[in-house]
Amino acid sequence: MMYFHPNEKLALFIDGSNLFATAKALSFDIDYKNLRKFFSEKGILLRAYYYTALLEDQEYSPLRPLVDWLDYNGFTLITKPTKEFTDSRGENKNQRQYGYGACH
Repeated sequence: MMYFHPNEKLALFIDGSNLFATAKALSFDIDYKNLRKFFSEKGILLRAYYYTALLEDQEYSPLRPLVDWLDYNGFTLITKPTKEFTDSRGENKNQRQYGYGACH
């Protein structure tokens, strides 16, 4: 059980790529609205950051609906563009290109 002082200032820093992959692997969904609400009720939530990498030059990403929803619902998105390439074994890989930048 977590205990917070009602006047405690809080910030969320979510590693979106790993959390998304873990939730998918465990076959459950994360209710980000309730997550944000939970911390808002425990103290003074100053910010909620969601860090993720997005593939460049891709028309559709499975993360896009989630990223758009989070941005619309009060999360600050910090994204890092990646490019997909094929390694010497013929496997698709993602490569980070730039430092993180705020997207809002």
